[in-house]
Amino acid sequence: MDDTVHKQSVMRAVVLGSKKSLKFSVINTILGKNVELDKFFVNSVRNQGEVNGRKIILINTPSWWQVFGLQDSPEVLKHELVCSVFLCPPGPHVFLLVIDLSSSFTDEDRISFEDHTSLFGERIWSHTLLLFTQTSQKRKCVEEQGDDVQQILRKCAGRYHVLDMENKENGVQELLIKMDGVVAANNNMYFDPCQDELIEILRKRDENKTKAQARKRMMEDQRKRLRKTRSSEERVMVLLGWIVSGKSSVGNMIFNDDIFKIGKTKTCTSHTGDVDNRKITVMDTPGCWKYLSAKFNPAFVRTTILEFIKQSECSGNPHAMILVIPADVAFKEEQKRVIEEYMSIFSQDVWRHTIVLFTWGDRLPDIEIERHIESEGEALQWLIDKCRNRYHVFDNLDRENGHQVTQLLQKIDEMVEENCSFCLDAHRASETHLYNDLVLKLLREEFKGRITRVTMKMGQTEPEALDAESDNSMKKPPMFSDDENLTDLIKLIKREVSRWEAIEMDGFFKISQNSETCDDKVLGWLQRYSAEYSSGYDTSS
Repeated sequence: MDDTVHKQSVMRAVVLGSKKSLKFSVINTILGKNVELDKFFVNSVRNQGEVNGRKIILINTPSWWQVFGLQDSPEVLKHELVCSVFLCPPGPHVFLLVIDLSSSFTDEDRISFEDHTSLFGERIWSHTLLLFTQTSQKRKCVEEQGDDVQQILRKCAGRYHVLDMENKENGVQELLIKMDGVVAANNNMYFDPCQDELIEILRKRDENKTKAQARKRMMEDQRKRLRKTRSSEERVMVLLGWIVSGKSSVGNMIFNDDIFKIGKTKTCTSHTGDVDNRKITVMDTPGCWKYLSAKFNPAFVRTTILEFIKQSECSGNPHAMILVIPADVAFKEEQKRVIEEYMSIFSQDVWRHTIVLFTWGDRLPDIEIERHIESEGEALQWLIDKCRNRYHVFDNLDRENGHQVTQLLQKIDEMVEENCSFCLDAHRASETHLYNDLVLKLLREEFKGRITRVTMKMGQTEPEALDAESDNSMKKPPMFSDDENLTDLIKLIKREVSRWEAIEMDGFFKISQNSETCDDKVLGWLQRYSAEYSSGYDTSS
């Protein structure tokens, strides 16, 4: 396993981090080439080149949502992260952990980094070099960073390099010298991927690829049996799902127009228009929480859906229930329970008329959706099987792509052909919902803290401006200090709002890349979204 590294030898490195653009910039800087940055990806990618006559191999890995814990990252992403070490045999010399020094690094960022790197085992830290990126306008001293950065530094024995993204060439040679230092500190040994845990993940990934192909063939065979001449009949569909799943975006993509307001849907709305030369009606509905039990949703969320469908003048009953599920996050037993509770207002027959529509497919452009289904495991497979293997995926960034809408309508036609007409047999939702006022209060507190943290990341607020309450986000009310159930509830609320923050920060970075004077607009945008989400279930407002 001896692999002495010298000037003429090969240097193999795996590039890790939560920000896709930073990792691309680092790879382009080191190799001096232009690696395409146009899309997200899941499969790890091997890049190589020569630097001063020396062969450099860099493995670019999939990015995770920065504020998400490991439990909320999809399994297919975790598998590809781990399998990156098999793309540079016999193993990587160094892991480059890329962190943006220009923005604040919080406790959630640290936990997310630690959790995702833990997939490789503790040995990763002896092979890790922290690679901080910064710009000349926002120079920061590593030694003056907060304790969260210092904790990461201590894990890799204080090894780091700062790469100025505006004066890149000056730092590459120094970076390679420091990478050589990592190899020397490990007695010229590379990171050996031949460990039982890592090999098992590789085996599981390959097994899921085979299962995914089998599921896709089953779906295609099922469609062939049902396919008939294209229908021109009117179709009425109801969009269901949890908050921040992309239901309103789906409606806008179907009509290729800004029909439904993007944000928290508080009431049911509908629109009828011509799509593919036929009359289509889409009903958008209030969502449920992704992690919180349905008992924490006020009764009006359910009753509004039922009453709206029954009173709709468009049709007595819908042709299809479109269950919108984000494809870029994990779907486990807790999500299964929430969906079961959410759908329980309808009769069991509703599943015969339901299609799972995966959104955010643009974050999984290089894998088939079947790989995500098989990788997630029993909970998501249960949902797909419950819907008789009916599913579809939308690329949220490609609204002009009418083909994905046409395919969805075809699948609805096939489902209608297979089933008898859908008779809405609904159960009246219970008016008793526990701790509703408390949940609303905790949500408001969490959003208040998140807004402060987000504005800090945007450079609008200095870290010391965070008060103790905001810095720690939510605190347990004193009267519940020993209540274990409340502690669990607070953790779930944090995860709910993390999803909101991740999407809004993603939107901020896209806006900031296109505008130099967007700070005030973005701040107002964030505050409006915070008000919508934290007060959306207050029926008195």
